[in-house]
Amino acid sequence: MSRKTVSIAAVLVVLSMAAASLIAGSMLPADIRLPVHWDLLGRPDRYADKWIALLAPAATIGLVSLLFHFLPALEPRKEGLARSQGLYLWGWVGLLLMGGVIELALLSTAFNWGIPVIGLIVAGVGGLLVLIGNQLGKSRSMYLLGVRTPWTLASEEVWIKTHRLCGKLMVIGGLVMLVSALLPLPSGLLATISAAVILVSAGIPIFYSFILWRREVRAGRTHGSAG
Repeated sequence: MSRKTVSIAAVLVVLSMAAASLIAGSMLPADIRLPVHWDLLGRPDRYADKWIALLAPAATIGLVSLLFHFLPALEPRKEGLARSQGLYLWGWVGLLLMGGVIELALLSTAFNWGIPVIGLIVAGVGGLLVLIGNQLGKSRSMYLLGVRTPWTLASEEVWIKTHRLCGKLMVIGGLVMLVSALLPLPSGLLATISAAVILVSAGIPIFYSFILWRREVRAGRTHGSAG
């Protein structure tokens, strides 16, 4: 898989999302308002004009894809990004899939298809975590992707060890979310599980990176990452 391949896929995904939104919008009443946010129980708590609600996901994924496409030109540590192509490309693919999940959730709500929104979103985020987590341990130090703490950016060794731990936590957490989304659990419990997974996956690696860095400082061997 290459950057060109994912760029083409991104264009196709965004165009498909936009087309689906335009078709859906033409079938819905002119004055209908669609949800753009749901509470922890899966109930819509914020609404917008149908065109804003329907086209926002495609626009968001389009902007994110533009950022990813030009990321190689924006990343100061180009060698690190070059050695982290798995994270770069699969992270991008995961976000495209997440865009499709959000589009499906919105259409399901608009046409009363009965797909549980919270379960669908939790499954999508879980899949995203698995895709990203599987690549994190292979990544190298850079500024625009990864667990970018002052301590991982100060040491390549701290970066590698932190991302290996974070990758394992994200894969495990993502699988937990995927399984949870398939079970007949209350929306509130699903949201709680998701929040716990994200907190653990992000919080522990940040703290761990600081501990590793402190050990290097005490050992007198802290060194900067290769630029």
